[in-house]
Amino acid sequence: MAPISIYIVEDELIIAHDLKAKLSELGYVVLGIDTKGENAVENIAGLKEQNNEPDIVIMDVRLAGKMDGIEAARVLTENYNCGIIFLTSMNKSEVFTKSFSLKPYAYLFKPIDIDQIKAAIEVANYQRSLEMTNERIISELKNEIEQRKKAEKERNQRLQERIRAEQKVNQLLKQKHQMELDLINRELATSSIFISQKNKIIGLIKKDINRLLKNEKIITRNEIAKVLKTIDDNIKFDNDWYRIKAHFEKIHPGFFDRLRKLHPQLTPNDHKLCALLRMNLNTKEIAHILKITAPSTEISRIRLRKKLNLNKGINLTQFICEV
Repeated sequence: MAPISIYIVEDELIIAHDLKAKLSELGYVVLGIDTKGENAVENIAGLKEQNNEPDIVIMDVRLAGKMDGIEAARVLTENYNCGIIFLTSMNKSEVFTKSFSLKPYAYLFKPIDIDQIKAAIEVANYQRSLEMTNERIISELKNEIEQRKKAEKERNQRLQERIRAEQKVNQLLKQKHQMELDLINRELATSSIFISQKNKIIGLIKKDINRLLKNEKIITRNEIAKVLKTIDDNIKFDNDWYRIKAHFEKIHPGFFDRLRKLHPQLTPNDHKLCALLRMNLNTKEIAHILKITAPSTEISRIRLRKKLNLNKGINLTQFICEV
């Protein structure tokens, strides 16, 4: 354990040197002597810079310079960790009144008793060590508390981010589910359009056949031709397009308006193809409805892609569905 280091600030130089000699004999390290408070403050500041700050400063209350011992002690306690022991021949109550706020470790009164000084130094150094240890522990606890608060804050932030992410995922899942339901409803509605049209055609054909059977005559070629004409008239897409379009716009309101606004270069036939694609019909189904071959339908799709200026990686049906 390192010996206790001491700095003496004493008005009377002879007393200071005598005190230094006695303390050195007792094993203490005396780092310096000063008779003026301002000199002591300056020299102790220099020792601090050299990492050699004294443990205890024995401070006479009355000093030769402009700064008395109490003022010098105030500067030292505010800026350094050295403990203060006051040494004085002044009235005790007067010294207490002036210096009590500085919380010195001891008061010693002249004439000096070396055993008394030794006891004061040992007690003061022990008390100073306890205070410094407490300060260190408190500082470490404060740092630990700050670190825990910071870690807790970061955990809360991560938790909030996770909650927001989960909420966003749930929202997207709900939107996806709703879109799937909408798609199913629209596909059902689209299917109902064609079922309705098919049933209408079948009804008209049935009506004509019943009419022929009721006549109880031999069915002529002309009468059969009339039935075939009914079939041809009702399966032509152009003839029924206005009815299909009306149903389509109920299911997909504003589709054709948006299509014309975004792509004014498209023809009416392109609009029909876009509508059938929007219904999620495949090439074979579209070909059957338009009364053209599947290869012709593929050519129409290719021409439509060129008009829409779509890259190869973009799905035509998906693109139309997003209009």
